[in-house]
Amino acid sequence: MRRRELLRKTAAGMLAGTVVWNHAWAAGRLAWPGPIGLELYTVRHPMAQDPMSTLKEVASVGYKEIEITPYPHPTWFKTALRETGLSAPSGYFGVPKNLDSMKKEVEVAHRVFGVSYFVVGDNPKLDADAWRRRADFFNECGRLTQQAGIQFCYHAHFHEFATVDHTSGYDILLTRCDPKLLKMEMDIFWVTYAGKDPLTYWRRYPDRFPLLHIKDMRRGVRINPQESPSAGGPNPFTTVGQGRIDWRRIFAHVHLAGAKHIFVEQDECNRPPLEAIKISYQYLRNLRLS
Repeated sequence: MRRRELLRKTAAGMLAGTVVWNHAWAAGRLAWPGPIGLELYTVRHPMAQDPMSTLKEVASVGYKEIEITPYPHPTWFKTALRETGLSAPSGYFGVPKNLDSMKKEVEVAHRVFGVSYFVVGDNPKLDADAWRRRADFFNECGRLTQQAGIQFCYHAHFHEFATVDHTSGYDILLTRCDPKLLKMEMDIFWVTYAGKDPLTYWRRYPDRFPLLHIKDMRRGVRINPQESPSAGGPNPFTTVGQGRIDWRRIFAHVHLAGAKHIFVEQDECNRPPLEAIKISYQYLRNLRLS
């Protein structure tokens, strides 16, 4: 009996220790353990002045990946990536007017820049029929990119979430497009500004969001998806971690999105952009789930 009681207490103690250890591990787990990327639009002004030095500075902060827009000159771009150790899995293009222009852009994306994701985005006001036509067109665009081994993606802003015919343009794209042909690059700022919850879309359309823009919203910004938040007002954007978005909640459920790459982006900075991206990087690199 004494031996049996000893074994029982030992097993209970080991179990309790395992629970405590697992809890501590979960609490200390990095929110995003993978590479942290940067959308080059954030540093477009220093890039215009000295692109190579800017990319070296981006790499020195700790960023490992970049999303390229506007596209740098191809004669030095691959050399720049090699010298800085950066990689460019994604590129942001304008929405093509037709399949002929799309073919040309895909050729550049594939041959010159070697991206794996071809992202387009705008912020149109369309009715439901126009969104359905766009969805059909995007299916064709997705077939073109797949022939080059590239995934086609759409980046929404806020008009895409407006109610049209008891749904939205965003939902029309997600339901009418083949999931293999169109995936989404979700911008957390713009979904929030549109009054929507990213997690709702991740649960409804799991694994459709391989790319995320990690962009924070300044506290006090009024949600008004009928017009741009920067129209005549103060800068609505801030460095990641200093705004109103609950990033622990976002990253605790990011597996639902099927996210493969994240890119910090800040459309406008109230401090030098290279300083702003450092603050955002350090926040994300140190962010742990609680």
